[in-house]
Amino acid sequence: MFVGFITQAQVKSSEIKTINGKKYYIHKVEKGQSLYAIAKVYETDINAILAENDEAIDGLRAGQELKIPFDKLSAQQGSTNSIDTNKYVYHKILKGETIYSITRKYSIDEKKLAAYNVGLTSNVKEGDFIIVGEKKKTTYATITQPVKTTVVPKQEITQEPIIHKPKKTSYVIGLLLPFKLAESELINVDELAKTNGKFPFAQDLSLDFYTGFKKAVDSLNNANIEVSIRLYDTDDRDTSKIETICKSNEFKQLDAIFGPLYAGVFKIVTKYAKQYQIPIISPVIQQNKILFESPHASKVASSVFTLIESLADFTLDSFPNSRVIVVNTTAKDIAYTKTFKAEYNNALQKKHISLKDSAIEVKGIAGVKAAYIPGKKNIIVMFTNNQVYLQDFITQLNIFSDKKEIVLMGFQSTTNIDNLDQEYLNNLQFHFASSNHLNYQDSATMRLTKYYQTTYGSDPSDYYFLGYDIATYYLNHLQTIGPDFFNNLDKYESTGVYTGFKFYQPDKETGFENTAAYIYKYSNYKLYQIHWKQ
Repeated sequence: MFVGFITQAQVKSSEIKTINGKKYYIHKVEKGQSLYAIAKVYETDINAILAENDEAIDGLRAGQELKIPFDKLSAQQGSTNSIDTNKYVYHKILKGETIYSITRKYSIDEKKLAAYNVGLTSNVKEGDFIIVGEKKKTTYATITQPVKTTVVPKQEITQEPIIHKPKKTSYVIGLLLPFKLAESELINVDELAKTNGKFPFAQDLSLDFYTGFKKAVDSLNNANIEVSIRLYDTDDRDTSKIETICKSNEFKQLDAIFGPLYAGVFKIVTKYAKQYQIPIISPVIQQNKILFESPHASKVASSVFTLIESLADFTLDSFPNSRVIVVNTTAKDIAYTKTFKAEYNNALQKKHISLKDSAIEVKGIAGVKAAYIPGKKNIIVMFTNNQVYLQDFITQLNIFSDKKEIVLMGFQSTTNIDNLDQEYLNNLQFHFASSNHLNYQDSATMRLTKYYQTTYGSDPSDYYFLGYDIATYYLNHLQTIGPDFFNNLDKYESTGVYTGFKFYQPDKETGFENTAAYIYKYSNYKLYQIHWKQ
Protein backbone atom coordinates (compact mmCIF):
# COMPACT_ATOMS: atom_id res chain seq x y z
CA MET A 1 0.00 0.00 0.00
CA PHE A 2 1.33 3.44 -0.90
CA VAL A 3 0.69 6.38 1.38
CA GLY A 4 0.93 9.97 0.17
CA PHE A 5 1.57 12.92 2.47
CA ILE A 6 0.55 16.53 1.86
CA THR A 7 2.24 18.93 4.28
CA GLN A 8 2.38 22.67 4.72
CA ALA A 9 5.66 24.24 3.64
CA GLN A 10 8.07 24.59 6.55
CA VAL A 11 10.90 27.12 6.77
CA LYS A 12 13.67 27.75 9.25
CA SER A 13 13.16 30.45 11.83
CA SER A 14 14.87 33.76 11.12
CA GLU A 15 15.36 34.34 14.86
CA ILE A 16 18.87 33.39 15.98
CA LYS A 17 20.20 33.81 19.51
CA THR A 18 23.48 33.12 21.26
CA ILE A 19 22.93 31.39 24.61
CA ASN A 20 25.91 30.56 26.86
CA GLY A 21 28.23 31.09 23.92
CA LYS A 22 26.32 28.76 21.57
CA LYS A 23 24.17 29.85 18.58
CA TYR A 24 20.60 28.59 18.23
CA TYR A 25 17.65 29.01 15.92
CA ILE A 26 14.62 29.89 18.07
CA HIS A 27 11.78 27.87 16.55
CA LYS A 28 8.16 28.58 17.53
CA VAL A 29 6.10 25.38 17.38
CA GLU A 30 2.98 25.52 15.23
CA LYS A 31 -0.24 23.61 15.93
CA GLY A 32 0.17 19.94 14.99
CA GLN A 33 3.93 20.09 14.33
CA SER A 34 5.95 17.04 15.32
CA LEU A 35 9.58 16.72 16.39
CA TYR A 36 10.24 14.71 13.25
CA ALA A 37 8.99 17.50 10.98
CA ILE A 38 10.99 20.16 12.84
CA ALA A 39 14.19 18.08 12.78
CA LYS A 40 13.76 17.61 9.04
CA VAL A 41 13.41 21.38 8.42
CA TYR A 42 16.63 22.13 10.31
CA GLU A 43 18.45 19.09 8.91
CA THR A 44 19.22 17.80 12.37
CA ASP A 45 18.38 14.85 14.61
CA ILE A 46 15.40 14.56 16.97
CA ASN A 47 17.77 13.66 19.79
CA ALA A 48 19.80 16.81 19.12
CA ILE A 49 16.63 18.86 19.67
CA LEU A 50 15.69 16.92 22.82
CA ALA A 51 19.20 17.41 24.18
CA GLU A 52 18.66 21.19 24.17
CA ASN A 53 14.96 21.20 25.14
CA ASP A 54 14.26 18.82 28.02
CA GLU A 55 10.59 19.80 28.24
CA ALA A 56 9.98 18.71 24.63
CA ILE A 57 10.24 15.05 25.61
CA ASP A 58 6.76 15.39 27.19
CA GLY A 59 5.29 16.54 23.87
CA LEU A 60 5.08 19.76 21.85
CA ARG A 61 2.63 22.59 22.37
CA ALA A 62 1.59 25.35 19.97
CA GLY A 63 3.59 28.49 20.74
CA GLN A 64 6.37 26.60 22.54
CA GLU A 65 9.87 27.86 21.70
CA LEU A 66 12.61 25.35 20.88
CA LYS A 67 16.36 25.93 20.76
CA ILE A 68 17.72 24.35 17.57
CA PRO A 69 21.55 24.19 17.37
CA PHE A 70 22.70 26.57 14.60
CA ASP A 71 25.82 24.53 13.85
CA LYS A 72 24.86 21.07 12.68
CA LEU A 73 28.27 19.76 13.78
CA SER A 74 27.70 20.98 17.35
CA ALA A 75 24.35 19.22 17.35
CA GLN A 76 26.16 15.96 16.76
CA GLN A 77 28.92 16.38 19.34
CA GLY A 78 29.32 13.35 21.55
CA SER A 79 28.29 10.88 18.86
CA THR A 80 30.69 8.03 18.26
CA ASN A 81 29.81 8.22 14.55
CA SER A 82 28.46 10.80 12.13
CA ILE A 83 24.69 10.76 12.53
CA ASP A 84 22.55 9.31 9.75
CA THR A 85 18.97 9.33 11.03
CA ASN A 86 17.60 8.04 7.73
CA LYS A 87 19.41 4.73 8.19
CA TYR A 88 20.03 4.25 11.93
CA VAL A 89 18.17 4.39 15.24
CA TYR A 90 20.07 6.35 17.90
CA HIS A 91 20.07 6.34 21.71
CA LYS A 92 21.22 9.21 23.90
CA ILE A 93 23.11 7.81 26.87
CA LEU A 94 21.60 8.74 30.21
CA LYS A 95 23.31 9.10 33.57
CA GLY A 96 24.25 5.72 35.03
CA GLU A 97 23.59 3.72 31.86
CA THR A 98 26.06 1.01 30.83
CA ILE A 99 26.68 -0.96 27.66
CA TYR A 100 24.96 -3.92 29.31
CA SER A 101 21.82 -1.99 30.24
CA ILE A 102 21.60 -0.53 26.72
CA THR A 103 21.86 -3.97 25.09
CA ARG A 104 19.06 -5.21 27.37
CA LYS A 105 16.91 -2.20 26.60
CA TYR A 106 17.16 -2.60 22.81
CA SER A 107 17.53 -6.42 22.70
CA ILE A 108 20.85 -6.19 20.87
CA ASP A 109 24.04 -8.15 21.66
CA GLU A 110 27.30 -6.37 22.50
CA LYS A 111 29.09 -7.55 19.34
CA LYS A 112 26.44 -6.05 17.08
CA LEU A 113 26.41 -2.83 19.11
CA ALA A 114 30.20 -2.58 18.75
CA ALA A 115 29.92 -3.21 14.99
CA TYR A 116 27.49 -0.29 14.66
CA ASN A 117 29.70 2.01 16.79
CA VAL A 118 33.36 1.76 15.78
CA GLY A 119 35.67 2.52 18.71
CA LEU A 120 32.94 2.08 21.32
CA THR A 121 34.32 1.27 24.77
CA SER A 122 32.71 0.34 28.07
CA ASN A 123 33.33 3.90 29.33
CA VAL A 124 30.29 5.48 27.68
CA LYS A 125 29.59 9.10 28.54
CA GLU A 126 26.31 10.72 29.50
CA GLY A 127 24.95 12.67 26.52
CA ASP A 128 26.69 10.59 23.83
CA PHE A 129 24.67 9.29 20.90
CA ILE A 130 25.16 5.66 19.84
CA ILE A 131 23.55 3.53 17.13
CA VAL A 132 21.28 0.81 18.51
CA GLY A 133 19.71 -0.50 15.29
CA GLU A 134 18.76 0.18 11.69
CA LYS A 135 15.53 1.80 10.53
CA LYS A 136 13.09 -0.16 8.42
CA LYS A 137 12.75 1.20 4.92
CA THR A 138 9.35 2.58 3.96
CA THR A 139 8.29 3.20 0.36
CA TYR A 140 6.10 6.20 -0.44
CA ALA A 141 4.32 7.13 -3.63
CA THR A 142 5.28 10.34 -5.37
CA ILE A 143 2.28 12.62 -5.91
CA THR A 144 2.53 14.85 -8.99
CA GLN A 145 0.08 17.41 -10.37
CA PRO A 146 -1.50 16.29 -13.68
CA VAL A 147 -0.56 18.34 -16.72
CA LYS A 148 -4.12 18.32 -18.11
CA THR A 149 -6.56 20.99 -16.95
CA THR A 150 -9.33 18.46 -16.29
CA VAL A 151 -10.77 18.39 -12.77
CA VAL A 152 -9.06 15.82 -10.58
CA PRO A 153 -11.39 14.00 -8.12
CA LYS A 154 -10.50 14.74 -4.50
CA GLN A 155 -9.05 11.65 -2.80
CA GLU A 156 -8.85 11.12 0.92
CA ILE A 157 -5.32 10.55 2.20
CA THR A 158 -5.38 7.40 4.31
CA GLN A 159 -2.95 6.02 6.86
CA GLU A 160 -2.30 2.32 7.23
CA PRO A 161 -3.94 1.32 10.55
CA ILE A 162 -1.63 0.11 13.31
CA ILE A 163 -3.98 -2.57 14.64
CA HIS A 164 -5.01 -5.17 12.02
CA LYS A 165 -7.31 -7.58 13.83
CA PRO A 166 -10.88 -8.78 13.22
CA LYS A 167 -13.85 -8.06 15.46
CA LYS A 168 -14.67 -10.94 17.83
CA THR A 169 -17.22 -11.89 20.48
CA SER A 170 -14.60 -12.80 23.09
CA TYR A 171 -11.39 -11.02 24.10
CA VAL A 172 -8.48 -11.67 26.46
CA ILE A 173 -7.18 -8.62 28.32
CA GLY A 174 -3.85 -8.31 30.15
CA LEU A 175 -3.59 -6.28 33.38
CA LEU A 176 -0.01 -5.46 34.43
CA LEU A 177 -0.15 -4.11 37.99
CA PRO A 178 2.24 -4.03 40.99
CA PHE A 179 0.42 -6.46 43.30
CA LYS A 180 3.88 -7.35 44.69
CA LEU A 181 2.92 -10.96 45.26
CA ALA A 182 5.79 -12.64 43.47
CA GLU A 183 5.96 -15.30 46.17
CA SER A 184 2.42 -16.46 45.34
CA GLU A 185 1.84 -18.92 42.54
CA LEU A 186 -1.79 -17.84 42.22
CA ILE A 187 -3.10 -14.30 42.60
CA ASN A 188 -6.54 -14.26 44.21
CA VAL A 189 -7.20 -10.53 44.21
CA ASP A 190 -10.83 -10.86 45.30
CA GLU A 191 -9.82 -12.61 48.51
CA LEU A 192 -7.06 -10.08 49.15
CA ALA A 193 -9.48 -7.16 48.83
CA LYS A 194 -11.95 -8.80 51.22
CA THR A 195 -9.32 -9.12 53.97
CA ASN A 196 -9.43 -5.32 54.38
CA GLY A 197 -5.75 -5.39 55.32
CA LYS A 198 -3.27 -2.54 55.19
CA PHE A 199 -1.15 -2.66 52.05
CA PRO A 200 1.59 -0.36 50.63
CA PHE A 201 0.31 2.40 48.35
CA ALA A 202 1.15 0.67 45.04
CA GLN A 203 -0.57 -2.51 46.18
CA ASP A 204 -3.62 -0.62 47.42
CA LEU A 205 -3.82 1.21 44.10
CA SER A 206 -3.58 -2.06 42.17
CA LEU A 207 -6.25 -3.82 44.22
CA ASP A 208 -8.76 -0.99 43.89
CA PHE A 209 -8.03 -0.48 40.19
CA TYR A 210 -8.51 -4.19 39.54
CA THR A 211 -11.73 -4.27 41.58
CA GLY A 212 -13.26 -1.43 39.55
CA PHE A 213 -11.97 -2.88 36.27
CA LYS A 214 -13.44 -6.31 37.06
CA LYS A 215 -16.78 -4.75 38.08
CA ALA A 216 -17.06 -3.23 34.59
CA VAL A 217 -15.97 -6.47 32.92
CA ASP A 218 -18.60 -8.46 34.85
CA SER A 219 -21.26 -6.05 33.55
CA LEU A 220 -20.02 -6.47 29.98
CA ASN A 221 -19.98 -10.25 30.23
CA ASN A 222 -23.71 -10.11 30.83
CA ALA A 223 -24.10 -8.45 27.43
CA ASN A 224 -22.91 -9.64 24.01
CA ILE A 225 -19.21 -9.92 24.74
CA GLU A 226 -17.02 -12.19 26.81
CA VAL A 227 -13.89 -10.71 28.40
CA SER A 228 -11.24 -12.73 30.22
CA ILE A 229 -8.63 -11.00 32.42
CA ARG A 230 -5.06 -12.22 32.78
CA LEU A 231 -3.18 -10.68 35.70
CA TYR A 232 0.56 -10.03 35.63
CA ASP A 233 2.30 -9.01 38.85
CA THR A 234 4.84 -6.38 37.78
CA ASP A 235 6.89 -3.60 39.38
CA ASP A 236 9.37 -0.97 38.22
CA ARG A 237 12.57 -2.86 39.06
CA ASP A 238 12.36 -6.41 37.72
CA THR A 239 12.87 -5.72 34.01
CA SER A 240 13.99 -9.31 33.35
CA LYS A 241 10.59 -10.54 34.58
CA ILE A 242 8.87 -8.03 32.29
CA GLU A 243 10.89 -9.30 29.31
CA THR A 244 9.98 -12.91 30.15
CA ILE A 245 6.28 -12.04 30.35
CA CYS A 246 6.36 -10.15 27.04
CA LYS A 247 8.07 -13.00 25.19
CA SER A 248 5.58 -15.66 26.34
CA ASN A 249 3.12 -17.15 23.85
CA GLU A 250 0.26 -16.31 26.22
CA PHE A 251 1.19 -12.63 26.16
CA LYS A 252 1.35 -12.54 22.35
CA GLN A 253 -2.31 -13.61 22.17
CA LEU A 254 -3.67 -10.71 24.26
CA ASP A 255 -6.21 -8.40 22.64
CA ALA A 256 -5.32 -5.34 24.77
CA ILE A 257 -2.87 -4.46 27.56
CA PHE A 258 -3.57 -2.16 30.51
CA GLY A 259 -0.45 -1.07 32.42
CA PRO A 260 2.26 -1.24 33.69
CA LEU A 261 2.00 1.76 36.01
CA TYR A 262 5.64 2.88 35.74
CA ALA A 263 7.06 4.75 32.74
CA GLY A 264 10.31 2.76 32.48
CA VAL A 265 8.75 -0.69 32.22
CA PHE A 266 5.79 0.67 30.24
CA LYS A 267 8.21 1.53 27.41
CA ILE A 268 9.57 -2.04 27.47
CA VAL A 269 6.09 -3.54 27.18
CA THR A 270 5.15 -0.97 24.49
CA LYS A 271 7.97 -2.23 22.27
CA TYR A 272 6.61 -5.78 22.35
CA ALA A 273 2.99 -4.64 22.08
CA LYS A 274 3.85 -2.80 18.86
CA GLN A 275 5.53 -5.91 17.48
CA TYR A 276 2.47 -8.05 18.25
CA GLN A 277 -0.05 -5.36 17.16
CA ILE A 278 -1.60 -5.18 20.62
CA PRO A 279 -3.06 -1.85 21.82
CA ILE A 280 -1.56 -0.76 25.15
CA ILE A 281 -3.14 1.67 27.62
CA SER A 282 -1.48 3.58 30.45
CA PRO A 283 -3.93 4.26 33.31
CA VAL A 284 -1.91 6.74 35.42
CA ILE A 285 1.34 7.90 33.76
CA GLN A 286 1.20 11.64 32.99
CA GLN A 287 4.31 12.11 30.83
CA ASN A 288 3.61 12.23 27.09
CA LYS A 289 7.05 10.82 26.29
CA ILE A 290 5.69 7.27 26.67
CA LEU A 291 3.65 7.87 23.49
CA PHE A 292 6.64 8.81 21.31
CA GLU A 293 6.87 6.48 18.27
CA SER A 294 4.07 4.35 19.79
CA PRO A 295 0.88 4.99 17.74
CA HIS A 296 -0.69 1.83 19.20
CA ALA A 297 -0.48 3.30 22.73
CA SER A 298 -2.78 5.64 24.66
CA LYS A 299 -2.63 7.28 28.07
CA VAL A 300 -5.63 8.18 30.21
CA ALA A 301 -4.00 10.69 32.59
CA SER A 302 -3.81 14.15 31.02
CA SER A 303 -0.32 15.65 31.05
CA VAL A 304 0.44 18.57 33.34
CA PHE A 305 0.88 20.80 30.27
CA THR A 306 -2.55 19.85 28.91
CA LEU A 307 -4.11 20.80 32.25
CA ILE A 308 -2.25 24.13 32.24
CA GLU A 309 -3.49 24.88 28.71
CA SER A 310 -7.05 24.06 29.78
CA LEU A 311 -6.75 26.48 32.69
CA ALA A 312 -5.45 29.19 30.33
CA ASP A 313 -8.41 28.72 27.96
CA PHE A 314 -10.84 28.72 30.90
CA THR A 315 -9.29 31.93 32.28
CA LEU A 316 -9.90 33.87 29.08
CA ASP A 317 -13.39 32.43 28.58
CA SER A 318 -14.59 32.94 32.15
CA PHE A 319 -12.70 36.09 33.18
CA PRO A 320 -12.58 38.35 30.12
CA ASN A 321 -11.18 41.85 30.55
CA SER A 322 -9.36 40.76 33.72
CA ARG A 323 -5.78 41.47 34.79
CA VAL A 324 -3.89 38.16 34.48
CA ILE A 325 -0.67 38.01 36.51
CA VAL A 326 1.63 34.99 36.13
CA VAL A 327 4.06 34.51 39.03
CA ASN A 328 7.48 33.11 38.10
CA THR A 329 8.93 30.92 40.83
CA THR A 330 11.88 28.55 40.32
CA ALA A 331 13.81 27.76 37.14
CA LYS A 332 12.34 24.26 37.34
CA ASP A 333 8.82 25.66 36.96
CA ILE A 334 9.49 28.10 34.12
CA ALA A 335 8.18 25.68 31.48
CA TYR A 336 4.79 25.74 33.23
CA THR A 337 4.48 29.52 33.15
CA LYS A 338 5.61 29.64 29.52
CA THR A 339 2.98 27.06 28.61
CA PHE A 340 0.20 29.04 30.27
CA LYS A 341 1.22 32.31 28.65
CA ALA A 342 1.66 30.76 25.19
CA GLU A 343 -1.79 29.14 25.31
CA TYR A 344 -3.37 32.31 26.72
CA ASN A 345 -1.85 34.38 23.89
CA ASN A 346 -3.00 31.81 21.36
CA ALA A 347 -6.55 32.06 22.75
CA LEU A 348 -6.36 35.88 22.56
CA GLN A 349 -5.41 35.73 18.89
CA LYS A 350 -8.27 33.33 18.12
CA LYS A 351 -10.67 35.84 19.65
CA HIS A 352 -8.94 38.68 17.74
CA ILE A 353 -7.89 40.37 20.97
CA SER A 354 -4.71 42.42 21.04
CA LEU A 355 -1.69 40.84 22.71
CA LYS A 356 -1.35 44.00 24.79
CA ASP A 357 -3.92 42.27 27.01
CA SER A 358 -1.60 39.31 27.48
CA ALA A 359 -0.73 37.90 30.90
CA ILE A 360 2.01 39.83 32.69
CA GLU A 361 4.89 37.97 34.36
CA VAL A 362 6.11 39.02 37.81
CA LYS A 363 8.35 37.78 40.65
CA GLY A 364 6.93 36.97 44.08
CA ILE A 365 4.32 38.78 46.16
CA ALA A 366 6.02 42.15 45.59
CA GLY A 367 5.56 41.75 41.85
CA VAL A 368 1.90 40.88 42.31
CA LYS A 369 1.29 43.99 44.43
CA ALA A 370 2.99 46.20 41.84
CA ALA A 371 1.02 44.68 38.92
CA TYR A 372 -2.36 44.64 40.70
CA ILE A 373 -5.02 46.93 39.17
CA PRO A 374 -7.68 48.26 41.61
CA GLY A 375 -11.30 48.06 40.51
CA LYS A 376 -10.60 45.14 38.19
CA LYS A 377 -10.65 41.37 38.72
CA ASN A 378 -7.05 40.19 39.09
CA ILE A 379 -6.23 36.56 38.24
CA ILE A 380 -3.03 35.37 39.96
CA VAL A 381 -1.52 32.29 38.30
CA MET A 382 1.25 30.29 39.97
CA PHE A 383 2.44 26.80 38.98
CA THR A 384 4.83 25.17 41.41
CA ASN A 385 4.91 22.15 43.70
CA ASN A 386 7.29 23.81 46.16
CA GLN A 387 5.14 23.61 49.30
CA VAL A 388 7.30 25.94 51.40
CA TYR A 389 7.18 28.65 48.74
CA LEU A 390 3.45 28.14 48.17
CA GLN A 391 2.53 28.32 51.84
CA ASP A 392 4.41 31.58 52.35
CA PHE A 393 3.12 33.16 49.11
CA ILE A 394 -0.54 32.20 49.69
CA THR A 395 -0.41 33.43 53.28
CA GLN A 396 0.88 36.84 52.13
CA LEU A 397 -1.53 36.97 49.17
CA ASN A 398 -4.44 36.28 51.52
CA ILE A 399 -3.45 39.24 53.69
CA PHE A 400 -3.11 41.48 50.61
CA SER A 401 -6.43 40.30 49.13
CA ASP A 402 -8.61 41.85 51.86
CA LYS A 403 -11.65 43.30 50.04
CA LYS A 404 -9.89 42.98 46.68
CA GLU A 405 -11.05 41.14 43.57
CA ILE A 406 -8.43 38.37 43.46
CA VAL A 407 -8.67 34.82 42.05
CA LEU A 408 -5.76 32.39 42.54
CA MET A 409 -5.01 29.58 40.08
CA GLY A 410 -2.50 26.75 40.29
CA PHE A 411 -1.94 23.00 40.61
CA GLN A 412 -4.36 20.65 42.35
CA SER A 413 -1.53 19.58 44.67
CA THR A 414 -1.81 23.02 46.34
CA THR A 415 -4.97 21.77 48.06
CA ASN A 416 -2.96 19.03 49.82
CA ILE A 417 -0.44 21.22 51.65
CA ASP A 418 -0.64 20.05 55.28
CA ASN A 419 -0.02 23.34 57.08
CA LEU A 420 -1.92 25.60 54.69
CA ASP A 421 -5.10 27.10 56.10
CA GLN A 422 -7.89 26.03 53.74
CA GLU A 423 -9.67 29.31 54.54
CA TYR A 424 -6.99 31.09 52.50
CA LEU A 425 -7.87 29.00 49.41
CA ASN A 426 -11.55 29.81 49.99
CA ASN A 427 -10.85 33.54 50.34
CA LEU A 428 -8.77 33.51 47.15
CA GLN A 429 -11.38 31.48 45.20
CA PHE A 430 -8.63 29.01 44.28
CA HIS A 431 -9.07 27.32 40.86
CA PHE A 432 -7.26 24.31 39.40
CA ALA A 433 -7.62 21.90 36.47
CA SER A 434 -7.89 18.13 36.92
CA SER A 435 -8.16 15.21 34.53
CA ASN A 436 -10.71 13.61 36.85
CA HIS A 437 -14.10 14.38 38.36
CA LEU A 438 -16.20 12.54 40.94
CA ASN A 439 -19.67 13.46 42.14
CA TYR A 440 -20.69 11.36 45.13
CA GLN A 441 -24.31 12.48 44.64
CA ASP A 442 -24.40 10.94 41.15
CA SER A 443 -26.55 7.79 41.00
CA ALA A 444 -23.90 5.72 39.20
CA THR A 445 -21.25 6.76 41.74
CA MET A 446 -23.54 5.88 44.66
CA ARG A 447 -24.33 2.50 43.11
CA LEU A 448 -20.65 1.65 42.62
CA THR A 449 -19.77 2.87 46.11
CA LYS A 450 -22.50 0.78 47.72
CA TYR A 451 -21.33 -2.33 45.86
CA TYR A 452 -17.75 -1.81 47.08
CA GLN A 453 -18.81 -1.15 50.68
CA THR A 454 -21.08 -4.17 50.75
CA THR A 455 -18.53 -6.49 49.18
CA TYR A 456 -15.33 -5.34 50.88
CA GLY A 457 -16.51 -3.59 54.04
CA SER A 458 -14.70 -0.29 53.43
CA ASP A 459 -14.83 2.83 51.25
CA PRO A 460 -13.27 2.73 47.75
CA SER A 461 -10.41 4.93 46.62
CA ASP A 462 -10.44 6.97 43.42
CA TYR A 463 -8.55 4.15 41.64
CA TYR A 464 -11.61 1.92 41.94
CA PHE A 465 -13.64 4.38 39.88
CA LEU A 466 -10.73 4.91 37.48
CA GLY A 467 -10.49 1.16 36.83
CA TYR A 468 -14.24 1.00 36.25
CA ASP A 469 -14.24 3.94 33.80
CA ILE A 470 -11.24 2.70 31.81
CA ALA A 471 -12.67 -0.80 31.38
CA THR A 472 -16.09 0.59 30.48
CA TYR A 473 -14.75 3.04 27.88
CA TYR A 474 -12.26 0.80 26.09
CA LEU A 475 -14.14 -2.50 26.26
CA ASN A 476 -17.55 -1.07 25.33
CA HIS A 477 -16.06 0.39 22.17
CA LEU A 478 -14.12 -2.81 21.52
CA GLN A 479 -17.44 -4.67 21.69
CA THR A 480 -19.30 -2.36 19.30
CA ILE A 481 -16.53 -1.39 16.86
CA GLY A 482 -13.81 -4.01 17.19
CA PRO A 483 -10.01 -3.57 17.37
CA ASP A 484 -10.13 -0.84 14.69
CA PHE A 485 -11.39 1.42 17.50
CA PHE A 486 -7.84 1.63 18.88
CA ASN A 487 -6.68 3.28 15.64
CA ASN A 488 -9.23 6.09 15.98
CA LEU A 489 -9.56 6.94 19.68
CA ASP A 490 -9.82 10.65 18.84
CA LYS A 491 -13.23 10.04 17.23
CA TYR A 492 -14.89 8.79 20.41
CA GLU A 493 -15.49 11.14 23.35
CA SER A 494 -17.10 9.92 26.56
CA THR A 495 -17.58 10.89 30.20
CA GLY A 496 -17.36 8.31 32.98
CA VAL A 497 -18.15 8.54 36.68
CA TYR A 498 -14.56 9.58 37.46
CA THR A 499 -12.77 10.60 34.29
CA GLY A 500 -13.55 11.83 30.81
CA PHE A 501 -12.12 10.59 27.52
CA LYS A 502 -11.18 13.09 24.83
CA PHE A 503 -8.16 11.83 22.92
CA TYR A 504 -5.73 13.74 20.72
CA GLN A 505 -3.07 12.34 18.39
CA PRO A 506 -0.48 14.94 17.31
CA ASP A 507 0.76 12.84 14.37
CA LYS A 508 0.57 9.28 13.05
CA GLU A 509 3.87 8.30 14.68
CA THR A 510 2.68 9.20 18.19
CA GLY A 511 0.13 7.63 20.51
CA PHE A 512 -3.08 9.15 21.86
CA GLU A 513 -3.16 11.50 24.85
CA ASN A 514 -6.37 12.04 26.82
CA THR A 515 -6.94 15.82 26.92
CA ALA A 516 -10.14 15.80 28.99
CA ALA A 517 -9.93 18.41 31.78
CA TYR A 518 -12.23 19.66 34.50
CA ILE A 519 -12.03 22.98 36.34
CA TYR A 520 -12.56 23.18 40.10
CA LYS A 521 -12.83 26.11 42.48
CA TYR A 522 -13.11 26.79 46.21
CA SER A 523 -16.28 28.60 47.22
CA ASN A 524 -18.22 28.73 50.49
CA TYR A 525 -15.64 26.40 52.01
CA LYS A 526 -16.44 23.67 49.49
CA LEU A 527 -14.86 22.43 46.27
CA TYR A 528 -17.08 22.84 43.21
CA GLN A 529 -16.69 21.55 39.67
CA ILE A 530 -17.31 24.30 37.13
CA HIS A 531 -19.30 23.16 34.11
CA TRP A 532 -17.10 24.47 31.34
CA LYS A 533 -16.91 23.10 27.81
CA GLN A 534 -13.39 22.80 26.43
